[in-house]
Amino acid sequence: MKIKFFITFFLSLQFYLSFAQVDAGEDVTISAGLPIMLSGEYLGYTGTPVTAQDDYFVGPFEIGFDFTYFGEIYTQFAIGPNGLVSFDVPDILGFSYWDPVSIPNNTFPITIMGPYQDLFRRPITPHNEFIYYKTVGEEPGRKLIVGWCEAPMFNCESQKATYQIVLNENDNSIVNNIIAKPACEANLGNKATQGVNFNDDLGIVVPGRNNTSWTAFNESWRFDPQGPDNYTITSVNFEPEIIVPVGKLSWAWYKDNYPDGEVISNNQSVVVHPTESTTYFAEITLCGGMKYWDNILVQVIPIPNAFNPNSPVEQNRVFKVFANPENRINNFKMYIYNSWGQQIFETNDINEGWDGTLNGNPCNSGVYVWVVYYEDENGTVTNKGTVTLVK
Repeated sequence: MKIKFFITFFLSLQFYLSFAQVDAGEDVTISAGLPIMLSGEYLGYTGTPVTAQDDYFVGPFEIGFDFTYFGEIYTQFAIGPNGLVSFDVPDILGFSYWDPVSIPNNTFPITIMGPYQDLFRRPITPHNEFIYYKTVGEEPGRKLIVGWCEAPMFNCESQKATYQIVLNENDNSIVNNIIAKPACEANLGNKATQGVNFNDDLGIVVPGRNNTSWTAFNESWRFDPQGPDNYTITSVNFEPEIIVPVGKLSWAWYKDNYPDGEVISNNQSVVVHPTESTTYFAEITLCGGMKYWDNILVQVIPIPNAFNPNSPVEQNRVFKVFANPENRINNFKMYIYNSWGQQIFETNDINEGWDGTLNGNPCNSGVYVWVVYYEDENGTVTNKGTVTLVK
C-alpha cells in the first residue's frame, strides 16, 4: 500500500462578499418622483442539472477537453451523488455505495473524492435540483465545474452540503471548493474522505480527512500533478466558481445601505420612485448562502416649478420631466390639468413636454397641476405636483 503527498498551507479567513458577479446597472438621473426600473444582471454561470438518485453513479458526461489524471488521459466522467467525480467509465456507471472509505481504495478507482460522505435518503425518486456541471472558458484555459448545491445529508436532512470539484485544462490541476460540509454525527459518525484516488495502492488525501469526522466551511484545496503518481496538495484562497443550478439563484434589493439597509424587493427587477438621490444595492445569493452585490446611484433632480414659453432659454420654454437613460422609465404617462380640473395635455413619451398651449392656442398664465402615472409591483401609482406657467 502506498500513499504519496506533499502539503502546504495558505490560510485565508474572509467573509466572501463581492460585487464582481452581479451588475445593478449604470447610474441614472431622473426628475424627482419619476418611476425608474432597476434590473440586476447575474454575471456567473448556470450549470446543467444532473438527474440522479441516492448513491448510484450516473453518466457518462463529456469533460469538454482532454484531462490527465494520474498520468492517463480522460475525456468523460461520471458523477456519484455522494461527492464523487470518477473517470472509471463505463464500469462505474450504476454502481452504488455509501459506507465510509479511506484513500487509497479500489472501491472508487480513478475517482476524485471531494469530499465523499453519504448524502440524500433512500428510497428517493431521481432528482435534478442538487447536482450540476458545466465546462466553461476557451482553449487552452477551459475548466469543468461539477457542483453539489445544498444537498441534504443522509439522516441529517436539515444539514446541507455545498461544494465544487473543478478540473483545469491548462495544467491538469484539480481545485476542491468547500462552501459547506457540516457535521452529521447521526450517520456513520460523520466520517468523510477528501482527496484523489487511483486504486488500492495509490491515492493522495488531505491530512486529517481520511475517513474521519470533520467539518469545513469556505475553504479551497488545490491538487497539482507532479508526475504520473504524485500530487501536491495546497490550501489556497477560498475563491469558489460563481455558478448555480437552475432555480437556485435568489435576489434582493436594498435601499441606502448594504447589508443593513431596507429590503425593498426580492425580485430581479424593481420599480422605485425616489424624491431624493438614493443608492440601491442588488444582492444575489448562490448555493450555500454565498452573497455578491453591486450598487446603483439614482441621481434625482428637481422637477421645474415654472416655465415660460417665451423664454430666451430654449430649455425653459417647455415643461417636461427628465430621465437618463429614458428606457429605464416604466409605463410612463403624464397629464396636465388647469385649476378647474380640465385636462389640457397628455403624453406617454417622456421626451415630449407641454408647451403651454391647448389645441394650439396659448393658455393663460397661472398654476397648473401635473400628474404622472406608472406601474410598479403594487399596480398603478401616481405622483403629482404643480407648475406655474409664466408669461
